Amino acid sequence: MSKLKRKNTINGNAESSIALLYSSSEENEEELFWENINEPYKSILEDCYYLNEEGKYNQLKQITNSIKYNRINYIKLGLQLYQVKYYHLYKNEYKSFKDYCEKAVYYPVWRANQVIDSANVAIKLIKLGFNIIPQNEAQARLLIKLNEEQLMEKWQEVLNTYEPYKITANRIERIVFGEQSFKKGTLKLPIKVITQIEFKALENGMSAGDLITKMMAGELTINYDGCVETRVIDNENYRENPTPEMINQWEKDLQKLAFQERSIVDEFAEDLAEEVKNTVTDFKKVIKKCFLKSFFRTIVVNPH
Repeated sequence: MSKLKRKNTINGNAESSIALLYSSSEENEEELFWENINEPYKSILEDCYYLNEEGKYNQLKQITNSIKYNRINYIKLGLQLYQVKYYHLYKNEYKSFKDYCEKAVYYPVWRANQVIDSANVAIKLIKLGFNIIPQNEAQARLLIKLNEEQLMEKWQEVLNTYEPYKITANRIERIVFGEQSFKKGTLKLPIKVITQIEFKALENGMSAGDLITKMMAGELTINYDGCVETRVIDNENYRENPTPEMINQWEKDLQKLAFQERSIVDEFAEDLAEEVKNTVTDFKKVIKKCFLKSFFRTIVVNPH
């Protein structure tokens, strides 16, 4: 890369991003420090170098269009992820799309799918004739679940309500989901429990609030192995009209649970009791009641 070995003198702070682009490597003063580093960092810094060289001669309109392009570049990112997924481009090197996302581009697969869906939202809005679209993936993500009619209506409402530079993800959320649903209450829980809830929610591509809401509504359960399962049967019907086989299995499971020397219920209850510095005996009664309720839900969803 001899054409890059020319050193320019940059006025101003030597630690500025532009000045750093012209700094030498420690091994060779004739080389720029980024010439021999790994991808994708080499390519992005090379692009920045040439961008600065050409920028001296660019018109403001060119630079402005480039800035706008980069702000909505999540569309391109989503399309690239979709290509890898749809055409199974990962199959020769990775076990699955999930494996590819985690090991190649450092995305949990649910986030990669969100970016794909967000790009789809942006393309739909452009097709619908909007000149202003969500400026980042976080904004577009809030519109994913809307059908085309709702998407057009809600995005137009966003544009009618706010100047483009005032549009934020929070403001979009208020318009899409309503002011009331945007209000959040508080719940005092041990930090350890909150961390576990947030991790489990993140692992399954939802917010902590969504996870708890779905569990309370009985839409999903968390098994003993930590796997989240969606309910696919009418549990109320099963509880009111259980088969003899189900009753027999329930009795066996309860017997096994009750006579374990140290049951899962005890461990679960005592851990939580310790977290909140409560009296173990009193708090265990409450936790056991909740845990058994959850246990019944689990075995109804997954009858043996």
